Amino acid sequence: MLAQVTTYAADPGWHNGPWNHGGPGWWIVFPILFWVLVLSVVGYVIWRRSPMQSARHAGEQTLAERYARGEIDEQELRERRAALRNKAR
Repeated sequence: MLAQVTTYAADPGWHNGPWNHGGPGWWIVFPILFWVLVLSVVGYVIWRRSPMQSARHAGEQTLAERYARGEIDEQELRERRAALRNKAR
């Protein structure tokens, strides 16, 4: 009896618990993946709303509008867009 009590006291979560197989198995992976996904989405949203990304997007939009109006040609559009993208890094 004492051996059984000390076994349960030393390792209470794995003996005859909700899994009955000696451990949680693969189920432990799902909460971890869930939180990794949530934190990744939050990080991506913060990154997309950063001032640097917003400024780059606004600059590319202005270039596209100028190209559509015929103020700049395709070569100049590509050069300026590449300059904007390199500056943002």
